[in-house]
Formats: sequence, C-alpha cells, structure tokens
Amino acid sequence: MLASDCPHPPQPRGPIHLVVPKRPGADLDLLRATLEGVSALQAHNLVWHVPRQRGDIVQLARNAAEAARTDGGLVVAAGGDGTINAVAAAALHAGVPMGVVPMGTFNYFSRENGLALDPEQSVQDLLQALHAGDLRPVQVGYVNHRMFVVNASVGLYPKLLAERERASLRFGRSRGVAVASAVWSLFRPAAGRRWRVVMTTQHGAEVRHEEHLVTTLFVGNNPLQLDRMGLPQAQQVADGGHLAVVMLKPQNRRAIARTVWNAATGQLDRDNAVTSIACTELTVAPSSWRPPQVKVAFDGEREWMAPPLHFRVGTRPLWLVAPSPSVHDAAPQPSQAVVTMPTAPPSAQGLGAIAPCRGSDVAVWPCA
Repeated sequence: MLASDCPHPPQPRGPIHLVVPKRPGADLDLLRATLEGVSALQAHNLVWHVPRQRGDIVQLARNAAEAARTDGGLVVAAGGDGTINAVAAAALHAGVPMGVVPMGTFNYFSRENGLALDPEQSVQDLLQALHAGDLRPVQVGYVNHRMFVVNASVGLYPKLLAERERASLRFGRSRGVAVASAVWSLFRPAAGRRWRVVMTTQHGAEVRHEEHLVTTLFVGNNPLQLDRMGLPQAQQVADGGHLAVVMLKPQNRRAIARTVWNAATGQLDRDNAVTSIACTELTVAPSSWRPPQVKVAFDGEREWMAPPLHFRVGTRPLWLVAPSPSVHDAAPQPSQAVVTMPTAPPSAQGLGAIAPCRGSDVAVWPCA
C-alpha cells in the first residue's frame, strides 16, 4: 500500500504541542519570544515541551504525541532532522499528524517537503495548513525497530557523526564546521567490512543475494538528498514504496578525493567505488565474524543494534500538516540555506546531515 492510499487521521482541533530539543548555548527565551510573537499563533493554546537533558527528547516526544492524541491537538517538532525523527516516531505510534518548524543545520526533511526555512514564516504556513485541513502522507523507513525519515546507515558514517559532535563542541555548530569535519573523517584510514546483502524490489520477491566489502552502507528515504548526490534512485523513492541503497567500497585517499568531488558535483552514480540500487526491503549482516552489535546511524542519531539489520519501507505513512508543495517548492535562497535555533555563543550539536547540495550549499558524502 502506498502512503497516499492510507486513510487520513483525525483533523487536529486542540492545543499545539511544541517539542523543542535541548541544545548547549541555545537561547530558549529568545526562541519562545520569536515564535509567540507570530500573531496568528496567539489565538492557539500553545504547550511547550522542552527536555531537562538532551537525551530526554525521545520520551518527551512520546509524551507530547500522547497528549495531542488525548486532547485532539497537534504535535510539532521545532528542530532539525534528529528532533523530527523523535517526534515523527512518536506521532506515528500515537496515530496523530505532526507539524514541523525547521531549525536544524541541513533540514533535509523540511526542504524535501517544501517547508519555509524561516521560523516565523514556517509557523504561519503551518497554521494556514492546519486551518485549511491540509494533511500530506510522508513515507518513512525502518531499520529493525527504529524509524527514519531521511536516512540510515552503518559503517563509516556513524563514526563520522561522532567526529562531527566533537568538532561542534570545539568550534561551534555550523554547516562549515560540519562539512570540514566530514572531509577530515573521510580522508582518515577506514577499514571495510564484508556484508552479506539480501535485497527485494517488491514485497516477497527476492532478487539479490550478494556480498559486498564496504566502508559505508547507506539507505536513503529523502529524494532531495539522493538527487543532489546524483543518484537516479531518487525518483523511485519519490514515487513511493522504495528505499535507495548506496554502498561505498574501501578506497585510497586519491580515490576518496574523486568520490567527494563526484558527490559535490552531483555525479555519484558515475563513481566506480559506489554501488546504488532501489529496493523495498534490505537485510544486511556481517558475512564472517558477527559482532553482537553494530552501530547504526539514523537521521543523525546513533544506536547499537544486533545484526542482522533489516531495512524496510513503513506500511503506514507519517501524516504531515503542511501547505501545498507549490507554496515553497522553489530552491532556498543563499540567505535561507541555514536556519538554526537562536544561540548565544555557537552551540554544540551533531551534524545532522552531510550531503551534496547544489547551488549555495557545500557537498560531502556520505550523508546524514
């Protein structure tokens, strides 16, 4: 069943439950003043959900989604792809729609769905869509028990996330720091692991059973991110019912430089070190020695999981309250390229995404 074939959830009529992540150095009072200053929002009952600690966002999102289900309200993620992941998983579990106020570093989910990157404008658009009853089904993916909206991966990329967090703590949270950290990580020596891969192109129809030696196995669910890498599977993901699988072979530093350039120029599909395919399900496991757990990255977050890892398209869509795609379907202007929560000194945060971006954006692969 495609996402568009699923029945609509109840239309939100109650309070707006706003989930905001805890970020070092973030000025929550300034954010509150900015959002509450939107005149259209003043007519709504706004409930703030802010975690005491950074790691509390998952449980906080669950509490907010359950509250929205109980009072007929709307749960809204005000953050980047990691915050959106937590709120989306909670909203899908509770059976309620969600909204998004983009405030991350790369905002791939928001940009793919045509959301305004300016916080005040995005709030106005969200309320307009809420009043008009505009609900949009969004495909989600799963890796074992964890949902992802942008991508999930194993291998080099979870390590790259750790490097980004350390760089952000030292140099501040920005897209430039994110990209520089990613490039540094890519050029450091990395061992490959041979994975046994089973892919299906439609439910129940096995088509491939292979082994690949890779440094990274990346599964994408965001057509915008895939298109900017130059991968033809972007269209199949956009059409629904498929995920894109990208595998990167071990390389020397010169070859890595070529891969980075191909990603930056949207030509990753031409790279001999990269194998990509679209499928509905994917099972991967180490082909020889099997560790009890492997580190998996999803939407910029990380978690240890026991292999085999099963990637699949979700059977139910996430319902997003958002205006028609025609409202903000144009590419963001350079001044809109990065929207972050207002901060005092630069705050520390994980990268959230590293991916090729055309135009004013900077490009590095693998992606978040």
